[in-house]
Amino acid sequence: MGCLVTSRPSLPPWRSRVTTEGQAPPNGPPPRRRRGLWRALGFLVGGPIATFGVGNVVEGARTIESLAGRIKAESNRPSSVRLDDAGFFDLPETAARTNTDVHYLQVLLRCRRTQTARATKTYLLGGCGFLAFWIYAGLIAPGGASTAYILALIALAGLFFIGAFYNALVNWQVRTNRLGSFQEFLATSETWWPS
Repeated sequence: MGCLVTSRPSLPPWRSRVTTEGQAPPNGPPPRRRRGLWRALGFLVGGPIATFGVGNVVEGARTIESLAGRIKAESNRPSSVRLDDAGFFDLPETAARTNTDVHYLQVLLRCRRTQTARATKTYLLGGCGFLAFWIYAGLIAPGGASTAYILALIALAGLFFIGAFYNALVNWQVRTNRLGSFQEFLATSETWWPS
């Protein structure tokens, strides 16, 4: 038997009454049918695309294509850093090109110098940590470690040392105010330790 609920004027007429048998009111839309077992197991038959929906896959592909286009556009953008004839940073020209002042660029260079100094020290510490763990795992640990595990630790330590070296190079470039090459960095008489 059905029980009536008083209706609100803002609700459609077919939503204003509720029945206890689970049937729709007499002048409302027909009740939804459940598909049963086929609905529950449809994802097994349909494959991965049917599970997530073709629309979602196509939308994801379009998003990836859009992001790849933006990244490519950013990489083709001309550099805003200007160099003079000797290869040093031309701060007045760069400031004019980026609509800032020279003092602001000097502040940015100081901040970059402290960032690269901190990153170099952090990467060196991480590389030394992985190297110490490699020594422990390979020599001291009872039973030793597998070859793949030891090679993975060496690779991680190497990556940390490469990161430290790269940040030391960038710090040297900022410190000398010029884009020196890798060979110039190795041949410099100054210290490579970042400051």
